[in-house]
Amino acid sequence: MPQYELMYLLGAQVADDEVPKIAQGVLKFAEDFGATDIRETQLGKKKLAYPIGKTRNGHYVVVNFAMDSKNINAFDAKIHTQDSTIVRYLIVNLDEHLARMEKDKIAQSKIIRKGPPAEEVAVVAEKPAAKAPAAKKETPVLTEINQEELDKKIEEALSEDLTK
Repeated sequence: MPQYELMYLLGAQVADDEVPKIAQGVLKFAEDFGATDIRETQLGKKKLAYPIGKTRNGHYVVVNFAMDSKNINAFDAKIHTQDSTIVRYLIVNLDEHLARMEKDKIAQSKIIRKGPPAEEVAVVAEKPAAKAPAAKKETPVLTEINQEELDKKIEEALSEDLTK
């Protein structure tokens, strides 16, 4: 029996104490359609990357299970017809996903990179710039940045309020 993963997002209008009740309902749907080896993980309430409808936050829940492939479409339809508590969901066949990832790794390893290797780029960036005529602008010199500084700058950029 193929392994599946269901991830769904409950809208912010769902109270924190209602999340387990809704999660139990989804697990019951899975059992009704013949799911076995069911494992649920509640990831908690998180801020969405972009608003969905009028929702900016949501509860994430992941369910891993094994189900006969004949029943997965009916299970998908049942979740789709749920009331508006489930804002988004995705069902992934893990067996197919892992096989596709292996093919992608093989294909990526065969790709020939164009341009100089990264080490040469760093060395070139450290060389002093040649004297250029005064009319031309100097190109900025690349500097190395560590992972912590990069993460900090990315977080600052993502947390910036763009509505101003």
